[in-house]
Amino acid sequence: MTSAPPPSPSSATARPRRVVHRRPWGPWIFAALVLAALAVLLHAAIKAQVLKASIFLEYLFSRLVLEGAVNSLMLGTTALLLAGLVGLVAALMRVSGNPILTAFASTYIYLFRGTPMLIQLIFWFNAFPIMFPQLHIAIPFTSWVLLDAPMTSVITPHVAALIGLSLAEGAYMAEIIRGGFLAVDNGQRDAARAIGMPHGLLMRKVVIPQAARIIVPAAGNQYILLLKSTSLASAIGYLELLRISTDIYAANFHVVELLAVAGFWYLVMTAFATALQTALEKLFPHR
Repeated sequence: MTSAPPPSPSSATARPRRVVHRRPWGPWIFAALVLAALAVLLHAAIKAQVLKASIFLEYLFSRLVLEGAVNSLMLGTTALLLAGLVGLVAALMRVSGNPILTAFASTYIYLFRGTPMLIQLIFWFNAFPIMFPQLHIAIPFTSWVLLDAPMTSVITPHVAALIGLSLAEGAYMAEIIRGGFLAVDNGQRDAARAIGMPHGLLMRKVVIPQAARIIVPAAGNQYILLLKSTSLASAIGYLELLRISTDIYAANFHVVELLAVAGFWYLVMTAFATALQTALEKLFPHR
């Protein structure tokens, strides 16, 4: 009986063939075309002197422009904080299990997400004072009057912008927060209830800390969007960044330069919001 010949040394020590992947040239070709198109546009803009650098630099740190940028940043930040509170209340109402609270919160979210934000701002500034011309606040069953003033003196452009942006953004924040709540495993809720933990303590100690990991990134994106949406307040006369920029170029006709200045400061605000979002995400890391 003959045995099989032993394997040759060359075959035993043979190395597997190296797989050479083909280089994807398509994305590089597309990127080169995009860069070429940008270079052509930049060259044409420089040659045509579309933007005068001296005018741009003159107004970049102008006192009026900086005041507008600060107003936009403060309005967007305050509106986000109020929207977070409104959204938290609406989200808790949605998940409460009470049909009346759920219906109320669902109606609020539907109305304020379904109508344009600009219409809401105009409503609060123009229509609301017509519907309620006088603001009268008094303590019931007494003669003490806390406030009695025309609604037009109370609903200023800043107040109308803050109310409109907060309520509109609150509808989006409500769904973001509710999504974070629903992402927490039901088993943890059941375990907390099994040891007799009250519902409020369950939300504070179990649900909200874990939901924050999902809520923070989405809320950061909404903050960036809200900072840019403050430009809508220019339609009701609030002196934010875009309104001041348009007022300046309406007087000196340097439209391109002033819009470039406004765009620059919006980018700065976006960078600030992005850095803040990154810092908050480190406080609630995904595990």
